[in-house]
Amino acid sequence: MRRGIIIAVPKVYQEITYRNLLTLRLKLKCALPIEIWEIGKEIDESYRKKFNKLSHISFFNVEDFTSNAEHWRSYQVKAFILKHTTLEEPILCDADMIFHQNPEVIYDDEGYKATGAYFFRDIENWKFHNLHITTNKFQSIEFFNKRKTWLRNLLPLKSPLFPREWSYIYDKNPPSNPVQEALMESGCVYMDKRIHAASIEEIYKLNDAHKETYKYVHGDKETFWIGCVLAGKPYTFNSTPGFLVEGRLLHVYGNAVFFTQKH
Repeated sequence: MRRGIIIAVPKVYQEITYRNLLTLRLKLKCALPIEIWEIGKEIDESYRKKFNKLSHISFFNVEDFTSNAEHWRSYQVKAFILKHTTLEEPILCDADMIFHQNPEVIYDDEGYKATGAYFFRDIENWKFHNLHITTNKFQSIEFFNKRKTWLRNLLPLKSPLFPREWSYIYDKNPPSNPVQEALMESGCVYMDKRIHAASIEEIYKLNDAHKETYKYVHGDKETFWIGCVLAGKPYTFNSTPGFLVEGRLLHVYGNAVFFTQKH
């Protein structure tokens, strides 16, 4: 059973990634293997040497797995490395986040053990409300209907795995009260590939089609749970939504800060 961390690291985030890895190794005593992914030559040699001084670090390049690496240069690279990682139980992390607990704790979570997937909730600020004709996404009836059509085409029948927070997608009329526009934060994602092989294929396809998919969701965020629903595989959401504290996104697990991320 191979557990570990995978991170796609663009040059702009190499410093914060290094700080996160130092925290993991020295403060949190996390010894999990870590895969650092890049597209071409993204990481400076000075940082490559720093990373290599830490234990159990491996480097991977998207260019070694596809002839069209540029197609994956953005949020969608996360789905790519999730599919191609050598790890069986990867923790997929954004390059700009910092752990405050040893991430291995989630492997013992009852929800993760039951479903093989553990996701974190986005902040609850983003809501559809007062829908009408406007360019404001959160109030746009046009955008609301386009997203609804897109999701209903993917999932014509409402699955019991479909999140209740978005159940309005299957309502005949637009919501009269505010409803959540965003559900998932993908800064930290846990998936057991042995359980979720089909889910990961669906996630990969959604992100491969990012020019279409990202018209309706913010980057890769919602594609993880949608992929699970498409595959008919259950998943677990952390019970607590994210918070904004002094300009940083903060997530809690077990009544303590779990990770923070720039916002």
